[in-house]
Amino acid sequence: MITGLHHIGLSVLNLDAAIDFYTSQHAYNLSYLFDVEDSASNRAILQLDNASARGAFLQGSLGCLELFEYACRTEIIPEDKAVYSAGIRHICLQSEISDRLYDGLVAAGATSHARPAGLGTGNSYVYIRDPEGNLLELEGTPWAPADVHRPWFAHVALVTPDIRKLTDFYALLTGIEIHRQGSFGPSPKFDHVAGLSDICFTGAWSRLANAELEFWCYAHPPTLPRDRRNLAAPGWNHICFESDNIEADYARLMAHGVELHGPPHAFGNARLFFGRDPDGNVFEVLQPSTDKQLTVAAMLQEANGHKVDAARTAYRDGLAATVTEA
Repeated sequence: MITGLHHIGLSVLNLDAAIDFYTSQHAYNLSYLFDVEDSASNRAILQLDNASARGAFLQGSLGCLELFEYACRTEIIPEDKAVYSAGIRHICLQSEISDRLYDGLVAAGATSHARPAGLGTGNSYVYIRDPEGNLLELEGTPWAPADVHRPWFAHVALVTPDIRKLTDFYALLTGIEIHRQGSFGPSPKFDHVAGLSDICFTGAWSRLANAELEFWCYAHPPTLPRDRRNLAAPGWNHICFESDNIEADYARLMAHGVELHGPPHAFGNARLFFGRDPDGNVFEVLQPSTDKQLTVAAMLQEANGHKVDAARTAYRDGLAATVTEA
C-alpha cells in the first residue's frame, strides 16, 4: 500500500548551485551526497543510455527533494517548462502569509513576474522560477503555526492534456480518489499569478498522508501531449511514493498493465522500482528497508511536520464543519 509522497526528483545542470539554492531558506537540509554508476542495471532502471550522475538528497518538512546532475545532461533537448505544458510542472512550498520566503528565494537567485497575491481563498500565491528556470509555487496559509519558521512541502503539480485519464491512473497507483475538482478562469486574478492572459483550466486534487497531488489541464493556452520524459533532461523528473509492501504494489501495478522499468531492487537503505504514467511521466515506488531511511511516518512525527499537520487538519475540519452547517 502507498503510504505517502516520499520525495520529488529534479534533474539539474549544476548540482552544487542547486543545493545552495534549495537550502538557502531552510526549506530543505542536505542529508547526503551520492553517485549513480553508469551500469547496465542502472541504465535499464532509469531508461538512459548513460546513467552516470552526481546526486544529493535533501530533507524538508513533510517531503524531500532528490537532485541529479547527469553526465549526459548537455546532450538532451531541454523540456518546455511553461506553466501550461504537460509534465511534472511544479512543487509547492507553504509558509505563513508574508513575503519572507519569496524575498529570500529571490535574493538567492529565483525570478518571478509578480509578487505574492490572493485569489480569494484566504491564501497568498506566487509562482517563481529557480536559477535554472524550474517552476515553484509559494503559498501563504492563514493557519500556519506561529512557531514553525521553515516552509513545508504541500503538493506536486502535474499538467496533462487528459486530466481524467491521469487522475484515474494516480487513484489506481495510490489507492486514493480525487477529493476536489473544478474549473477556473478566465479571471485577472489567475492571469496575475500565472503570468499569462485569459487562462482557463480545470484542476483536481488527491490528498495523501503528508502532501497532495495536484492536476491541471489548460484549455487556454492549451495543454498539448508531449514526448516521454527523459530522466536526465533538466527539470522536475520523477515523483516518488513510499510503499509499506513494495512487492505487493509491484504485482498490483503489473496486473493492471502499468508500464514498469523493472522489478523492485535494492538501492542504499531501500528497495524501489520505476514506472511510467499514461503521459510518460516517471514515478518511483520506494520501501525503506531500515530505520536509517527517512519515512513518511517520520516526516509526520518530526516536530515541524507534526505541528503543520495538526494545524492544517484543524483548519480542514473547520472548513468541513462550515460546509456541513451550510
